[in-house]
Parts: sequence; C-alpha cells; structure tokens
Amino acid sequence: MKIAVVALQPEDEGQLADFLAQNALSPQLCWRTQNASVESRLATLEAECLPVSPDLILFPSSPEGNELATRLAWRLQGSAICLALGVNSEARTVTKAVYGNALTATLKPERYPLCLSIAAEFPRQQAIFPANTSVKVLAPIPVSGELPPPEILSKSEHPLQSARVVLAAGQGAMDRTVASLAEKLKAEIGFTRQRVMAGHCDEQRMLGISGQSIAPEVCLIAGASGASAFMAGVAQSQFIVAINHDPDAPVFAAADVGIVGEAEQVLEALVACVSSEI
Repeated sequence: MKIAVVALQPEDEGQLADFLAQNALSPQLCWRTQNASVESRLATLEAECLPVSPDLILFPSSPEGNELATRLAWRLQGSAICLALGVNSEARTVTKAVYGNALTATLKPERYPLCLSIAAEFPRQQAIFPANTSVKVLAPIPVSGELPPPEILSKSEHPLQSARVVLAAGQGAMDRTVASLAEKLKAEIGFTRQRVMAGHCDEQRMLGISGQSIAPEVCLIAGASGASAFMAGVAQSQFIVAINHDPDAPVFAAADVGIVGEAEQVLEALVACVSSEI
C-alpha cells in the first residue's frame, strides 16, 4: 500500500507519525503544504497525487484536514473517511467511532485512493517518519475564480429564508450555467452538502440538517438523490419539483412532481416555458 501523509502545520507530523506507528504503517511520501487557502492546497494536492497514485492519503485531525480529505477524495474519485481511529492495511479496513462515540464501526471502502483524516486523541509515542520517507514541500497553486470570503449572515437574514422560489442543486447539477438558470427562474439557489464540499459554492447556502431549513412556495430540486439529511431542510416547502436522471432516486418519494431527465436540460426547458408566458 503506497501511503502519503499531508502535514498542514509543522506540529501535524508528530501526530501523523504516531498514528502510523500505532497501525504498523510505513509512509513512502510526506507532503508539507505551505500556508494557503483550502482551494489552493486542494489544487496542489490533486496535481501531486495524479502522477504517483497513492493508495492512502493521510490528513491530520483538524477541520481543514477533514475538509481536504473529503474534497480530495471526491476529485480523485476515491473514498473519504474522517476521524479514523485505525487502519488495517492487509484487510483494507478502517475503524472509526460512530453514534456519538458509543460504538466503533469497521468500514471497508471500495474506491481508492482512500483519503483519511485521523481522530484527535492518540497515545503519544514520539514516533517519527522512517528515514527513507520522501519529504516534499508543496508550493500552493494559485486558483483563479476563488470565491471571496463570504459575508456572514444570520440564518433569519439570509435570502433563502424569504425566497418564494428556491433551486436546490445537487451533484447532478454542477455546471456553472445552473446559477444563470436560477436567476432566469427568479429563484434563490441552495446546495446539498455534497455539492458544497465539491467546491465553488457558498457554504451558507447549504440546505439540510446542518445548513439552511427553508419553506419557499416552490422548491426545485435538481440533481440531488434525496438524502434524508438534505430533505429535512426542504421539507417545509409548499410545492416540490424533483429533477433527476435516475427514476429510482429517493427524492421522487417526497416530491409533488417528479421529472426524469438531466438537470440542466430540464431547467432550460422550464426557463423557456416561463419566458414564453411573460
């Protein structure tokens, strides 16, 4: 198993080395990242991973480590597990605490690379990386079109709370034209958690249990499967229209109207209908 560790701060290396020692893992690569935005670090790591194809990419225990592990796995079409307690390299399984730390689950990811952030507390072993570990300092890659720092609004002040029409975009509605289509439909746009984690979205527009709960007159759900945590955030909508290319998507069970098709194409047709009646 080819293992790469990512140190976001100098103090991360001791924590990562202890985790590796406890799990009898030996890294081949250590990537030290310079201070930069998450977007820039993400672009740098993606560029570094593609030619070397590590099986396991290990991140420290921190909010940024969790975010980078999740988003990098999505970009590389692998798997992500946050707050891992242990790794069995032979069985290719990962353990982590679940249900409020009441139980420990053993997970067997199917897609690689596997991006892990580690749990915060481990017995200190004062371990160090093996001498043959290749250490490289990664220079940040400038990312054009990064979102400016968001204006922090209370939920009650957010435009999603007073919108009559909301377009909720999921992974199946990732094209940048979706925002333009929302404007033409006079809709405020919101996003699923998966869409926000993929990048280039305002996290204040995340819908669901851990985001905004909305109650518009009309909610257009485009390209979202209908996970229960997301649907809890739009359940108070007066009328729900679901658009998904999968006729068996769970989102249709909660919709007043379901349309099977590609999100962008259906939204363009809706825009044409609305425009013809104005």
